[in-house]
Amino acid sequence: MRHREVAEAFARDVRRLLGDNVIEIILFGSVARGEASEESDVDILVIVKKNPWDNQKKLADLVVDYLLKYGIYVSPKVLSVEEFEFMKGINSAFYINVSREGVRVGH
Repeated sequence: MRHREVAEAFARDVRRLLGDNVIEIILFGSVARGEASEESDVDILVIVKKNPWDNQKKLADLVVDYLLKYGIYVSPKVLSVEEFEFMKGINSAFYINVSREGVRVGH
């Protein structure tokens, strides 16, 4: 399975695991830009309504499952809407990168 397909599958599993708490899932980084190599990880931003830290912990087992199954490391970053809006408000480098290169996945 290629990196982009892994990103889509991971996003679908995140939606199943976290349910209605998920607002948006965005692929960013080298995979989103089409520049991934064999060693690239899959950078995923998960924007949730509440409890980003608890949700980050819930994804830990899923990350291990994907690494063992596909040999690809998925690196999820979970943020609440408020945290993402704050980053937008201060025009953070992370927000700029995600808004410039990000691609919605798992819908």
